[in-house]
Amino acid sequence: MTTFSLNHVKKNFVKHLLFFFSIIIIAPNSCFSEINISKIYNKVYVLNLHGKRFFLNEEIKIRSGDYLSTREKLAAIILKDNTKICFSSNASLKVLKNKDEINFEFKKGSIFFSINKKSLDNYNLNFFSYNLDNIRDNIILSKKNNLKIINFKKNLNIYYKDDINKINVPSFTILELSDNGKVSKTMKMLETNKFSENFLELCAIKLPTINRSENNNLKPQYGCISQNGKLICGNKYK
Repeated sequence: MTTFSLNHVKKNFVKHLLFFFSIIIIAPNSCFSEINISKIYNKVYVLNLHGKRFFLNEEIKIRSGDYLSTREKLAAIILKDNTKICFSSNASLKVLKNKDEINFEFKKGSIFFSINKKSLDNYNLNFFSYNLDNIRDNIILSKKNNLKIINFKKNLNIYYKDDINKINVPSFTILELSDNGKVSKTMKMLETNKFSENFLELCAIKLPTINRSENNNLKPQYGCISQNGKLICGNKYK
């Protein structure tokens, strides 16, 4: 083999070697999926995959693997798609994103998730051995002495361990869940004040007013009452 051909082979080898190492260097930075932030209220602490700790701000994107938490103060994050995440004090979760799928791993405290129905991302909640996929409504997860899920609006199905056991969560219902996938207590939500106080004012939750035309139990009945010395008659709801 001539000297020219040997030099040519060496140059090509060096080029391919440099290209290979450039992929190794770039890949770790490019493989992280990111979530854009619109607004942050109060301090949200971040612990990333590399063990670095810092405060989240609007100029920093949430990256897959970030561990988000609060201390004494309440906090809230508004994402670019208008999804809202509200933290009680001493609450935490881990974020995992893969393409258009975002998983929130709930850890502790109370967190209110208000998912934008028009979002192009699919949001999933994982909490201990339970999971809830592709949510498009308002959910509160709370873990203090016991684990609670509070559902607003539509009925939901949550699953325990690998989608084996399905648990139905009716609208405006609070479920207390045990460690073995069983419902230990079910309560109908009558007020939201005691839940709203765990979050910032912008995360306040209100129950809807009763729509009488949609409630079959409320039927008009004819009756008369005395008012200002006059007898007034007409239909009223009972």
